[in-house]
Amino acid sequence: MDITRRQLIAGGIGLTASMGLPLGAEAGARGFRFVHITDLHIQPELGAPEGVAKAVQKILGLNPRPNFIVTGGDHIMDGLDVTRERADLQFKLVKEALKPLEMPIYYTVGNHDIFGWARKGGNDSKEPGYGKQLFQEKVIAGRTYRSFDFGDWHFIILDSIQAVSPQGWIAEIDDDQLEWLRQDLIQTGKQRPIILLSHVPIMTLFNQYAENTTTAPTATGIVKNGKEVRDYFVPYNVKAVLQGHTHVVEDCLYTGTHYITSGAICGEWWEGYRLGVHPEGFAVCDVRGDKFDWQYVSYGWKAKKGR
Repeated sequence: MDITRRQLIAGGIGLTASMGLPLGAEAGARGFRFVHITDLHIQPELGAPEGVAKAVQKILGLNPRPNFIVTGGDHIMDGLDVTRERADLQFKLVKEALKPLEMPIYYTVGNHDIFGWARKGGNDSKEPGYGKQLFQEKVIAGRTYRSFDFGDWHFIILDSIQAVSPQGWIAEIDDDQLEWLRQDLIQTGKQRPIILLSHVPIMTLFNQYAENTTTAPTATGIVKNGKEVRDYFVPYNVKAVLQGHTHVVEDCLYTGTHYITSGAICGEWWEGYRLGVHPEGFAVCDVRGDKFDWQYVSYGWKAKKGR
């Protein structure tokens, strides 16, 4: 099932400003297509590997096929408070589930991809793989923030997950990364179209419709210094910020930049639609010239329980 804008509004999500090109639209000669998948939360339970495999098959069946994939983080159910054996198993499941994809994959780190930061009974920072090391070893083989080019477009992947003492994390872009971002933007220039990726949203209305209109967001629900990040890129041609973490379908348009949260592969953590409204799915993004369009596509998963 493909989710149309009318269906989203009928379901109470009336935030999507543009649902993009038809899935069969030709994006080859004059543009390209990519897919944003986020919040897989893979685990052995609840049929999660089967669900991710079904999403992969939906992606491979797109016409035209995407040129590449970008992920939005939280590839595993949880690494923060599990044994190394459990974390290894989950990352193995990710690798196996995504293996059929025949195009490049660019990964964003999420809070649940971090090993050991919230482990009860004490943390051992000297344990192999501790913190982001395991994700770097198993998934990206490099730095957790970086950039790449495709065609005339520039993509910037941010690491929004930072440790706090004695246990846990907050969503923030640290000083070293901000300086790197500043330099990367300068080198890219003000004309070239840019897409940013962050696991935790830079901008979102999630609390206003999920909690209460006066409920303040926390530093684990939105990037703490998101305004500062935005101030860095406002002078540049940032078309969209692709986000995850909240598992909802949302498009906040402000001063020409779309802040898109593209649902979740796992929906409500493999137990049904998120908030009873947002189906399991992913974002299909089409680029033509300097124009960016997107649409949310569900892949027809039936939860084992909870729906």
